[in-house]
Amino acid sequence: MGSGGYRLLLSERVRGMSVAEAFDYIDAIQSFKGDWPLALSPSAALESEEPVELESLTPIPATHGALAFVEFYADEEGLASSLAKRLGVSPEVLKSALERGVPLHRLAPPEVVEELEGLGEYLRVFTFEAAVPLSEGPLQAEALAGLEWVTDFEVVEVEVPGVDPEVVERELERSQYVGEYLQRLERLFARAETRARRLLLVRGEGEARMKLVEVEAMVAQAIELVPALRATVMYNRLLLPL
Repeated sequence: MGSGGYRLLLSERVRGMSVAEAFDYIDAIQSFKGDWPLALSPSAALESEEPVELESLTPIPATHGALAFVEFYADEEGLASSLAKRLGVSPEVLKSALERGVPLHRLAPPEVVEELEGLGEYLRVFTFEAAVPLSEGPLQAEALAGLEWVTDFEVVEVEVPGVDPEVVERELERSQYVGEYLQRLERLFARAETRARRLLLVRGEGEARMKLVEVEAMVAQAIELVPALRATVMYNRLLLPL
């Protein structure tokens, strides 16, 4: 099962950072409005009889699929206090909104959020979803569910290109900044052959002080329990608004 060696296809410097320290880099990737060959929708949106407005993010490319940081939970009191000074409103009002799960981008305009120094220092917990392409063969579902960090998982049938991660890494090495890297990947995936695949979507959570290499180690535990394919996939991950 699996093929080991799971890595996020980022620079060694970034992979050595904690999730909190790498937040700006993660956000730069996930806010990229990419034209990817697949859109993954939450099942709740597909089952809804009413139109649902969805948010979208670009996941982080990996040796086996890709990974998305879905939600971040912050130190509401500290973040509210810092924001309140810039917005001229009560910290209590902002704290209450953050505790209700109102996204940061709905509480303050982008220029105010960008002015916050070290936004990552307020982060405490994150949730994530790793999308892992699968070959034929069974999953060790019980063992997968038994991993301490796993909250849930599912397997979906999709049509999406898969690219050799070594080719993706060459594009990373040629790129000077995040936007250039992702633009190169857009062109790369646009040329790649689309085929029917099974994708394991395994979800979990962790503390923001964890290093990205520790997140990699968590996902590596999962791919050892499934017939994982060593192929990078990219897509638009559609999310229900909070």
